Amino acid sequence: MSWPFEHLPHTWRMLPISSCFEERNETVSDADFEPLSVTKNGVVPRLENVALTNSTDNRKLVRRGDFVINSRSDRKGSSGISPLDGSVSVVYTVLTPRYVISARYAHHLLRSTAFQEEFYRWGSGIVADLWSTRYSTMKSISIPVPPQSEQKVIADYLDRETAQIDKLIAKQEQLIATLRERRVAAISAAVTPNFGESGADDWFGSAPDGWRIASLKQHFEIALGKMINGNTLSGDEEQAPYLAAGSIQPDHLVADATKTMPFTPSELAKYSLLCDDIVVVEGGAGYGRSHRLTRDLPGWGFQNHVARLRSSSALVSSRFATYVLKACVASGYVEANNRTATLPSLSRDVLGAIRFIYPATDEQQRICDALDQRLAASDALIAKAERFIELSKERRAALITAAVTGQLEIPA
Repeated sequence: MSWPFEHLPHTWRMLPISSCFEERNETVSDADFEPLSVTKNGVVPRLENVALTNSTDNRKLVRRGDFVINSRSDRKGSSGISPLDGSVSVVYTVLTPRYVISARYAHHLLRSTAFQEEFYRWGSGIVADLWSTRYSTMKSISIPVPPQSEQKVIADYLDRETAQIDKLIAKQEQLIATLRERRVAAISAAVTPNFGESGADDWFGSAPDGWRIASLKQHFEIALGKMINGNTLSGDEEQAPYLAAGSIQPDHLVADATKTMPFTPSELAKYSLLCDDIVVVEGGAGYGRSHRLTRDLPGWGFQNHVARLRSSSALVSSRFATYVLKACVASGYVEANNRTATLPSLSRDVLGAIRFIYPATDEQQRICDALDQRLAASDALIAKAERFIELSKERRAALITAAVTGQLEIPA
């Protein structure tokens, strides 16, 4: 939907943001006003995963009922009416609604997909990640404003309808969490049959009769990828797609060929990705996640927060080792051996030193075949639930945009 709008109800007006809000630009200390986080779900008390800083006076005051929006384009959608008094980073814009617009209506309007796209269209910056929209330009954006009575009707309707959609989404998210827990339990039971055995020193318990104990580095060559150093080509470099840490998801791989970085021909050979290679997230929030490639990725590389395990032995299959890695992460062993004080990571040395148990190759194949078959059903259910969530979010966004732009007749 384009902005501004050609057709609005005759009782509505298009008003500049400066007529609807007053900027709050008062600086305070986070020692006096609780730090808040501005997320895509709205304004909340500071999240636990946000890096803590020393008390500072360089914060912006937020009062309950203020609208707060992140001006950065890489945080698109992070905004909302604050239910709390508190403080936020100076990169946020804090707005106090004037009498012409209600806070509840503004919450839906300014978080709508149509407004977010318009908001960032007014921004500026050198590169996409630093693109931002300041209040000095934001205040000139015109927004659709119905009479106060209609604002209340719209806000009531959207509060009710979005709550129902969010409830359905939450149920599907809980289903996905349950299915993933069962998935991990099935894997652990198959590749670590004595897990949790009393008196056992290793994370896997003990080895059943006929199984052997080894470390990953005994059966796999482990390599870290290339550090991302910009997109400027030099020498014989060429742009090539690559796997990043975010490419490796809990149940699947996201191979986005449009995401590229510079590689030389020799680097592409060094950082090649072949069928049966195992890729593991080395650093960041999802560290320890793993995926086995089921086909070659010619012309692809991988970045330095990804580790590649390539078989150097015929005694342990990549299929079996991938299931072992998933069981190892689920056991808590990887987290317990994360010795990095700042960014969580799984170093190449720690990864290579992971000990595990394995049976003969024919037994490995039998275990993997059984797991593949069992997990296929749960993976299909997870994919179906994720698609439901995606469609529900699209419907939610479309509903809000239609309602706050006068394109939807609100039922009585």
